[in-house]
Amino acid sequence: MIKKLRLKIIVITMIVLVAVFTSMFAALNVYMWNTSRQQTERLLEQIIQRDGMPMLIIREGTQRIPQLPPEIVDRQAPNRIPPQNVIFRAGRLFYLKLDKAGNPLEIRHEMMYDFSDEDALHYASLVLEKGKSKGSVGEFQFMEGQKDYGSIIVFAQRSIETTLLTQLIRLSLWTAGVTGIFLFIFTLFFSKWAVGPVKRAFERQRRFISDASHELKTPLTILNANADLLIQESGDSPRLQSIKGQSKRMEGLIHDLLALARTDEGAQPVFSFVDLSQAILSAALAFESHAYEEGKIYEVAIAPGLRCQGDQEQLKRLASILIDNALKHSEPNGLVKVTLSEKSALTVYNTGAGIEENERERIFERFYRSDSSRARETGGYGLGLAIAKSIVEAHRGSISVESKAGEWVSFNIQFTINN
Repeated sequence: MIKKLRLKIIVITMIVLVAVFTSMFAALNVYMWNTSRQQTERLLEQIIQRDGMPMLIIREGTQRIPQLPPEIVDRQAPNRIPPQNVIFRAGRLFYLKLDKAGNPLEIRHEMMYDFSDEDALHYASLVLEKGKSKGSVGEFQFMEGQKDYGSIIVFAQRSIETTLLTQLIRLSLWTAGVTGIFLFIFTLFFSKWAVGPVKRAFERQRRFISDASHELKTPLTILNANADLLIQESGDSPRLQSIKGQSKRMEGLIHDLLALARTDEGAQPVFSFVDLSQAILSAALAFESHAYEEGKIYEVAIAPGLRCQGDQEQLKRLASILIDNALKHSEPNGLVKVTLSEKSALTVYNTGAGIEENERERIFERFYRSDSSRARETGGYGLGLAIAKSIVEAHRGSISVESKAGEWVSFNIQFTINN
């Protein structure tokens, strides 16, 4: 239980942290992407407003430098900082001027390496097919502006921005991974500290149940012995039989509490290769006379030769708990059916009041009884199904319940069958 609680804390914490980091990095990358696009749009708008810009290339060795517009460079003060409304961009640009019929008037692509007029016209045709004034085609972001002579279409290559954004994404993932590892280690220690009080309270509760159960065994043994002596000396009487009956019930309760205490301590059953068919059949046959006395229809269908890894005595007790539960809660002359097959494993079915859907998970809780008055009449304490579930979980199986309220209920247990 403590391990499951700690695991839940770790899982929930990591899910929250992953969600927070994912949202944060996604927002950052989306913001950077949109900012980059907006800046490129501003550049394209300025080029359209100026109806293009000189893009003569001055060659100095292998370096190619675009010549800036005259309004940017003050010839008398060449070192002056350009106006704030001018956007510089480390990228490649080209533009086309088209007349109203769509024929090219001017093509400028000096900033594009290994680029021809045909390439520029190809991209222009893609833009015209889109019928949009701005957007993206391939690796270029474009914007079209209307002029008196026709239109101008400006393209900006986004390879540099894409590379930077890709590097940002990689850096984000790397940072998230490293941070996640440190947070996972921190969560391991944090979860241990968080479940500490619960663990100590749980251990005190388990120790109390175990100690109290052991302490109650001695007075019950003395009570039973004295009741037997009184019966021998004074003869049988209803009161003495009531004492014997209640003592027997208390012994059963103590036995169940000790079984749960051992489970809570983490005691694992001793597994061996057992004949599951024989274990279930042996437990089922023990209830034949009881079912006959109560007038119940009792059917047993056990497939022979089914084997599994498990504890034979615990498997017998599992079957006994479920069969006893079915007999107690079936209506007079009702049907109780025990089935073991390789496909469906163990199924215990009985007709009767059934179980409401909102109670099907709670019936496996300790001391839970869906009908308390009936449970007291049948001698139940609400521990049987809790013990059955612990046995199934110890055998790495699964237990589920199906029911139709007012008609029937079926407990289904799945094991790993080894033939």
